[in-house]
Amino acid sequence: MKRCAVLLLTIVMALAGCGRQAPQVASASASPAEAPVLVGSTSDQAVQVLADLYVQALASKNRDARVVVVDDDPNAQVSRLMADELDVVPAFAWSAAQALQVDTQDPQSLVSDLAAALDGEAAVLQPSKVDRRWRYVSRSVTSLLYLSAKTTVVAPERWRAAPDGPSGLAAIYRAKPSVTVLADANQRLARVKKGAVGVFDGTEPQGADAGLKVLADPKTMIVSDPQIALLRVQRAEDDTVLEVIQQLHGALDNAAVTGIRKRAVTIGVPAAVTEWLKAHPLT
Repeated sequence: MKRCAVLLLTIVMALAGCGRQAPQVASASASPAEAPVLVGSTSDQAVQVLADLYVQALASKNRDARVVVVDDDPNAQVSRLMADELDVVPAFAWSAAQALQVDTQDPQSLVSDLAAALDGEAAVLQPSKVDRRWRYVSRSVTSLLYLSAKTTVVAPERWRAAPDGPSGLAAIYRAKPSVTVLADANQRLARVKKGAVGVFDGTEPQGADAGLKVLADPKTMIVSDPQIALLRVQRAEDDTVLEVIQQLHGALDNAAVTGIRKRAVTIGVPAAVTEWLKAHPLT
C-alpha cells in the first residue's frame, strides 16, 4: 500500500505529552481530502522552491493547495502543524534535528531518530535525494587538510553555528582560517574567484560554478542534511498528498533544485517550477 511505503520513516503515534504544545483549535468541518493543503515556506530559497513544487504538483492532481509563510524555526513549524495551521513543510533532517535538540549521532539513523523524537507531533516523510550539506569550494585548494590561519573562508551566517563549520574545522582539522560572513551567494562566489575558500549549501547554484573545485573531506567532518517533509499527522490518511510528495522526492536531487533556482533568477520561482514539472510530469 502506498501509504505504508511513504510513511516508512514516520514517528510513533504516541499518546504522551510533548514539549511543543499546540493551541486548542476547533475541529475543521471539511475532510482532509476537501480542505486546501497548506504548504509551509520559509525564508530559505531552497524551501521556497520545494514548497512551490508541492503546491503545483498537488494542483496537477486537482488538489487545492497554497503556500503559507512560516518561521524558519522547526519548533515553530511543528507547533503550527499540531495546531492544524499547516499541513506540510519541506525541511532538512540534520538542520531540523539540531533545532529540535534530537539526540542523533549516526547519519544512517538521522531521519528515523528525528521521526521518533517528534513523538506524535508530526510525521516525517521519506527523504528525497536533495542534500543541503555544506560544499567547501575553491579555485586552487583541494582539501580541507590544507586550510590554515592564512586561508580566508567566506560563508553564510548559518555556517558559523554548524558543527561542521568553524568548530568542526578547529576540532577535526586543527584549522582556524579567517572567516568573512557574506549572506549573498553571488558575493561569496566573487570572493572565491579572487582566491578565498567559499562555503555554500548543496542547493546553492553558485557552489556548483564551473571552474571551482570541491575540497576533499578525508576525515568525514561534513554532515549530510537530506531533505524531508514534515507532515501534519491527520494528513497521513490523505493518499493524494502522500503520493504526490513521494513522487517528487523520488525525482528531486540537488541538480534539480539548483537548476530551478538558477532559472528562477530570470523568470521567478513559480514559472521555473512550472517548467521543471512540465519536463518531469507526475504519473
